[in-house]
Amino acid sequence: MKQIVIPIDGQNSTIDSIQNFVIVGANGSGKSHLGAWIETNNKDVLRISAQRALSVPDVITFKSEENAWNKILYGTETEHDKGYKWNWGKRYTTQLVDDYDSVLSAIFARQNKENACYVKDCKDREKRHEEKAIVPLMITDKIIEIWNTVFPHREILFDDAKIKARIDENNDYHAKDMSDGERVAIYLIGQCLVAPSGTIIVIDEPEIHLHKSIMFKLWDKIEELCSDKVLVYITHDLDFAASRKEATKIWVKSYDGKQNWTLNILESETEIPDSLMFEVLGNRKPVLFVEGERGSYDNQLYPYIYEKYNIIPCHDCSNVIEMTKAFNNERVKNLHNYDIKGLIDHDYLTEEEIYSYQTSNVYTLSVAEIENLYLSEPLIKIAADYLLLNPDETFNKVKEFLFQEFEKEYDLQLASMCAKEIRHKLQCYTKPKENTLEALKNKMDILKNSIDVELIYNNRKQEIDKILNEKDYDGLLRIYNRKSLHERVSGIFNLSSKEYPNLVLRLLKSDKKEMVINALKQYTPNLD
Repeated sequence: MKQIVIPIDGQNSTIDSIQNFVIVGANGSGKSHLGAWIETNNKDVLRISAQRALSVPDVITFKSEENAWNKILYGTETEHDKGYKWNWGKRYTTQLVDDYDSVLSAIFARQNKENACYVKDCKDREKRHEEKAIVPLMITDKIIEIWNTVFPHREILFDDAKIKARIDENNDYHAKDMSDGERVAIYLIGQCLVAPSGTIIVIDEPEIHLHKSIMFKLWDKIEELCSDKVLVYITHDLDFAASRKEATKIWVKSYDGKQNWTLNILESETEIPDSLMFEVLGNRKPVLFVEGERGSYDNQLYPYIYEKYNIIPCHDCSNVIEMTKAFNNERVKNLHNYDIKGLIDHDYLTEEEIYSYQTSNVYTLSVAEIENLYLSEPLIKIAADYLLLNPDETFNKVKEFLFQEFEKEYDLQLASMCAKEIRHKLQCYTKPKENTLEALKNKMDILKNSIDVELIYNNRKQEIDKILNEKDYDGLLRIYNRKSLHERVSGIFNLSSKEYPNLVLRLLKSDKKEMVINALKQYTPNLD
């Protein structure tokens, strides 16, 4: 078990972790200042500043390992005053640290020490006529092992007080000519490996200069070879924070500038994925969970309609409902105190379901799915007018097209609506009071007998027929579940295939923005 001391409610408190620690929080919440506090209030701490220079010297200065380590830890080779600590002064979190030379000196000093110990062991064994000692895994071997995991296309060389990288046998280059990512990797690996066993290593912004494709691999391997040390990450990168699966997560909510923080220890047994938890905690806006995928142009509408919300796609309806309920759970809500709501497609929902979900802060569109928002009458007329088409004629063409398409798949749509309602009723099954097979079967029989499939079919058919007979366009948008419709109407606007939705998105960035938003809001719920 690993431990650090942090300030909780004004008291120095020891917290545990089976696998290191991660400190996360919004910008300005005081994360770096907390790292500085940990450095001065825990024993044997090395803090790697976010403000680090990456200038590699031409030739590494040879020093004893003790002097090199002292220079890294205290900023001087000879003075070991615990209060010195690089003489941070008033710039305790912003001082630029230029100690690359000391890190490389410590690496070579450790290598020389390990080589000398191995040679002495071999000589002692020879005198005793014993077998030659097995070559131990030395610090340069560990660096090479980590390097090969992260940069398999490059070979790293330690030679004559220099570090080089090799692309092939005829192409070497000095460490000072390496990329930022390569240089910072050597710097971080060196700092962590030369630190003595038991050291608490605080790494401020471990993601700087590192691409995501190598960042996770780098720290996974460092943790593997530094299992005898405690790593404390201070990070802005939510994906990286979530990747430290077994680490204890510390959420920094606020800092008053006077050594007082509002902190929460995130419980690992929560049903919310770490990445999603951090995304919610990492902003200061209320959250709206929606269906769909991140980056899809369909969900580009929501940030305009709900400007004050942080929009987070959750793939499908069930995830939106599950996450909205989870974040509004009293235990989790104490962590964020944000307004958390969900928004789902209408998607054949019954009025009973819509009401039930709204009691859990999950709201419903007035159309079958978000794509149908593009087909609303006012939006079609705005787009037609922009393209110098007759708005009424264009809308009538779209309306006629949609009704024709629906009638082609009448039976499919009707059966889908019925199946959705039947599935909802079956989900109402709960455990009977008696814990017996007979009781389970009886309750299922009662539930099945209560589901009148013929009645459901006739009611839904009546609903559909009424919409078709009355040419109820909004009613059609409410029940017609077919994702490609908003793209297939492009030809009616004399646009190329699938271009109509892109036109709407362009209008949202033009002087028509407010008109488009007002049109969309007629079919979306008022969350306030």
